Amino acid sequence: MADVKSGDIVVPGDQLCVIEELMPSLGTYEKDGIVYAAAPGKVDMNLKERSIRIISPSGGMKLALPVKGDIVLGEATIVFDQRAEIKIVRINDVDYHSGLIGEIHISNVTRRYVKSMQDVLKQNDIVRAAALNTHEIPVQLTLVGPELGVVFAECVKCGNALTLTTHNNMFCLRCENRETREVANDYGVRFGLEARPDLAPRRRSYDRRPYGHDNRRDRGGRRFDGPRGRGGDRRDRRGGSRQRNTRRR
Repeated sequence: MADVKSGDIVVPGDQLCVIEELMPSLGTYEKDGIVYAAAPGKVDMNLKERSIRIISPSGGMKLALPVKGDIVLGEATIVFDQRAEIKIVRINDVDYHSGLIGEIHISNVTRRYVKSMQDVLKQNDIVRAAALNTHEIPVQLTLVGPELGVVFAECVKCGNALTLTTHNNMFCLRCENRETREVANDYGVRFGLEARPDLAPRRRSYDRRPYGHDNRRDRGGRRFDGPRGRGGDRRDRRGGSRQRNTRRR
């Protein structure tokens, strides 16, 4: 028999029934033969069609959990070294007010090596991500892709909006703090932030003088006056050899 009855209020992840009793419909999903709620709302059973769905208190249909490939918008609430939790507020440009939580693992942030999630994502960042699983909690998300990533970020020191300078490099116009994020290709566009490539960090200048131009030094920083052997300077030894040869003649 079903674990709930019509009219019961449920939240995402609540067990409703088994697949042999009722078939999942809108606002529900099935996993391992068990039907779960995919959205908060009121249970509505149709015994004639042998189906179960979730509706709003007013009778309207509820959105289901994201499916693989859906684009979600959310806020980073907790950021650890290896993962981050995202509070999802929009799915495929439709507002979602259920408090649904998504999760991003560090391996799904970028294709390059990242030592810590803190290097590319901070708490309160707004991100655009793609779902990796279907009708599951937590929703597994990825930021890999040019259109995915952080779309808005604030300075960790003063809270001012960060300005994008070059790829993933951020600059605070208020306190001049520099940070990094894994950004989307349209970072700040919806928030009226313009990129400032002129504020990008400058590269270090290197000494371009030719090798041996001035006091030559070895790799240890010591001055290099020429090769030496056990008997002193090679030129001295060669000169001594010539003198001995001359005496023999």
